[in-house]
Amino acid sequence: MKNKMNRGILPMLVASVLVPAISVAADEDGHKLELKLRGVHFDREFETSSKDRTQTALGLQLNYDSPYFGDIIRFGVSGYSVTKLDASGLATTDVLSVDNHGDLHDSFGKVGQAFVKLKYRDKAQLKLGRQLYDSMLLISSTSRAIPNTYSGASGQLTPVAGLKLYGAMFDEWSRRADASFEKFATDRSDEGDIDYVGVIGAAYSKGPYDLNLEYLNSKDFLTKVGLVGSYTFALADKNKLKLTAGLHTARDAGKLFVTSSENSELDDEDVPGARAGVTRSDNDGRGVYLDADWSYGNVSLGAAVAKFDGSWIEDNFTGDHGMNPFPTGGVLADMTNNDETVWMVRAGYDWKDYVKGLKTTVKYKYGTDARNSHVSSLGEADESELELDVRYQIPLLKGLNFRYRYLKYTSDKTGRVDGVLEDNTDHRVYLDYTYRFF
Repeated sequence: MKNKMNRGILPMLVASVLVPAISVAADEDGHKLELKLRGVHFDREFETSSKDRTQTALGLQLNYDSPYFGDIIRFGVSGYSVTKLDASGLATTDVLSVDNHGDLHDSFGKVGQAFVKLKYRDKAQLKLGRQLYDSMLLISSTSRAIPNTYSGASGQLTPVAGLKLYGAMFDEWSRRADASFEKFATDRSDEGDIDYVGVIGAAYSKGPYDLNLEYLNSKDFLTKVGLVGSYTFALADKNKLKLTAGLHTARDAGKLFVTSSENSELDDEDVPGARAGVTRSDNDGRGVYLDADWSYGNVSLGAAVAKFDGSWIEDNFTGDHGMNPFPTGGVLADMTNNDETVWMVRAGYDWKDYVKGLKTTVKYKYGTDARNSHVSSLGEADESELELDVRYQIPLLKGLNFRYRYLKYTSDKTGRVDGVLEDNTDHRVYLDYTYRFF
């Protein structure tokens, strides 16, 4: 394990530090140009050893944003590239993508963002084109060398202070490890692509109160609703306690939700004799949770519990593995199975009094009584995930950050519970550098 990690980290460090410096001058205030470099190394081990692999890559982003012209319109464009530095084991898409011959791509580049943004004072905004997006149920994941991006339109209205109405509609997206934009689709369906993924929501914040309601429609495939509310208690000596409650549902929405449409690699919990990609399926899953987060000085402590009725599906379309709104949600497995109860505890510490820029967080999640969503007697399971997250702002150079993430997932399964996976362990290392020209 140690030798594999050293082989991956060394080229990542060298490539990240030895990138040539670029010097550009700005002609007008308000223009923004930045270069982001990310060295990323994944070392993954599975109970089935043939799945073991390591992948190391260098991701680059060159992001430009114009100022607002006439206080109405501005433009933005981003060029992305990913270069393979090292890889071993099973050739499958993690940090890198696989070509038609089953080999990992050596490199690729693309125009990841290209958008026009319009605004009316501070009341309304509209963004058209390729873009990053972040809401309760749909996000651009940033856990690989570059983020995934969407193509379409998004916007928001602020009718009164504290209230935001927002929405988005996208018809294409580009994966974190691919060069092209593509239509949304399911894992298995003979019915065609998903025409669009749309989001509409409202968020309200005033004083200690926060409330967010969001609806997502993955056309003819899946609909979701999320409702989250929180209240923050300001205690003595800058001590804070935040309590959050959430309700999330996920339901089938039409002809594209068929057997194996949600994940073709798993044996779907469906009716006997169902044909993968053909037989219409159904889903009615919901989950509720309570979360408490306490912070005092350099210390933060938290705990949460979630309960599920039916399977809450994380993926909105094939390849979408970046959004789990539950604080109890696992990184390596969703932990949102039928009848499952999941407990989570976390502890964080800011070491600034000893090592400036160093922060650590430990989380442990334990799920019990997960059952087959079609017939409970056909399968049951328990599962757990341990996460250690170390972040360090390296003082050697402004904008240079290091992150190490350790994840260990274990399960005990009898029969068929599709969302419960085999034991696996991840080591994830990130080295990020951001340089702003202007």
